[in-house]
Amino acid sequence: MRFRLALTILAVAGAAVLAVDVATLRAGTRPLIDRRSCLDNPSSHTLALDTSTRGDALYRFVYATLFGLGPYAPRAGFPHVDVAPVCTLGWREPMAALKVGPRVLLVRFAGSHVESVRPAKVPQPASEVAQDG
Repeated sequence: MRFRLALTILAVAGAAVLAVDVATLRAGTRPLIDRRSCLDNPSSHTLALDTSTRGDALYRFVYATLFGLGPYAPRAGFPHVDVAPVCTLGWREPMAALKVGPRVLLVRFAGSHVESVRPAKVPQPASEVAQDG
């Protein structure tokens, strides 16, 4: 009798944990930006996408198109930024958030190709606002 009760409680707890994990990991509920600076540790999701084919395409786009490095002419319709340290702040299909120097850019993909880039509206931390003031 006790064994069945313990087994039932364990099964209910396991189902509850699984339901919470599935709800949290859905693409629609994942935050696009999972770290605020390049010094914070990236999530396993961000690391996995950074090392994927899409991550490779993203960084080739940054260096060739945004920075204008390499043999290719700049692509029309995309911004040009000064060369600066770059890191991925997060991914959520079909978007990636990049920090390029002080800027945060949102990059939208169409398949494995970059479709558009726009600046993100990310609030500055209070310490940076005080320094700028």
